[in-house]
Amino acid sequence: MQNILLAILPVIWPKMPPIGLGYLETYLLDKGIDVEIWDLNNLFYNLSDDNLKKQWLISSNVPFESSILEIIKKNHAKQYNAAINRLLNFEVVGFSCFKSNFSATCEIVKILKSKRQDIKIILGGPEITRQFLKSHGGFDDNLNRLVDLFVVGEGELPLYNFMKGKKYAGKIARFEQLADLSSLSFPRYQGLDFSVYPRNDAVALQFSRGCVRKCNFCSERLLYNNFRRRPAQSIIEEIKYHKKNNIKYFVFFDSLINADITALMDLCEKIIDNFGSVHWEAQIAIRRDMKQEVFEKMKKSGCYNLFVGLESGCDNTLKNMNKGFTGSDAVGFFSQLKKARLFFGVSVIIGYPGETDSDFEENMEFFIRNKDIIPKIEQVNPFTYYDGTPADRAADYKINKNSLRRLEIFVRTIKEQGFKYTNAFLGNLMEKNDRI
Repeated sequence: MQNILLAILPVIWPKMPPIGLGYLETYLLDKGIDVEIWDLNNLFYNLSDDNLKKQWLISSNVPFESSILEIIKKNHAKQYNAAINRLLNFEVVGFSCFKSNFSATCEIVKILKSKRQDIKIILGGPEITRQFLKSHGGFDDNLNRLVDLFVVGEGELPLYNFMKGKKYAGKIARFEQLADLSSLSFPRYQGLDFSVYPRNDAVALQFSRGCVRKCNFCSERLLYNNFRRRPAQSIIEEIKYHKKNNIKYFVFFDSLINADITALMDLCEKIIDNFGSVHWEAQIAIRRDMKQEVFEKMKKSGCYNLFVGLESGCDNTLKNMNKGFTGSDAVGFFSQLKKARLFFGVSVIIGYPGETDSDFEENMEFFIRNKDIIPKIEQVNPFTYYDGTPADRAADYKINKNSLRRLEIFVRTIKEQGFKYTNAFLGNLMEKNDRI
């Protein structure tokens, strides 16, 4: 059996261990495959000075992302060369690809193949799925010559099958995913040292994969073919495992924690029964069918923060987005959250395809009217098109400059109205040089 290393390169968010690699490592180990994971992103983040660390935390920082390897080679040549040599010691190397680390990953792949033609390279992660959807099923010819397998969608089965000798047509594993998550082991991050992460008292959790909503602008829902959920008891065992290692905060990376309300209620009750409470946060969808009891259980179980994908207070825009709720539904949902004393923040998209001046005004009026029940505006962005989604590409902020004008008005207004917000998340999905 060949040995395999799964790695992640700069630049991505560096504050907690990468949950994707954690799942893949545990799955392969359970199957008897010798595997290691290596967070090169965290390694070089920790070696950097304070100024570079600040650059690391700026999302869509394209100039920095494109130059990161040159910076590393200049500042940390010894560690860089050692990393290349270690990668070359494995028969198979898999890289987790995001838009922000894709250029660096491609460059490292070229270097590895130039030094050892027989090394097998696997690329997976959200950016590989995006590239696949963007190209309608193919990849760049130059990259295709260097890569032995592209994993589109989740990676457990494709990695295992590749290591067992399966050949994939066109070197592409297309959405080959687990039928269910009932027996999927949780990540234990063997070989990673939690103490070297900035949030060394926190860990990412995943209660489910996929989404039950079909928002027209969302690319995250394209990463999986369907919705699947882990048993609540498995999450309890995972929390127990990490609490023994001094983890105090648990961050759910689910698309939405309340996709299955009954399961969410069961999870909260099990947390209460086993721990009294634990500190946890998650993304949550606006639903009109959640009873107040569920919110109360969430609070009692220790939920301290929620991210709500509101996106707009205009009913016409919400309909065009296919959000599945109205502005009135959102107000009712926020009132339930406030009654349960659950803190939350909302996200907003300005300039969505079809948004008229009157739609924009309705959106503004919604926020002003309801500012007493919206604790925080978590992020505000102009519409950004993502490959594979049905939204109109022509409305992307790089093309539709009207959305930038409206963004300036919206941001100025929420500041005047005294909304709580984080400055770094105003336009954080825009490329750095495009921001207001």
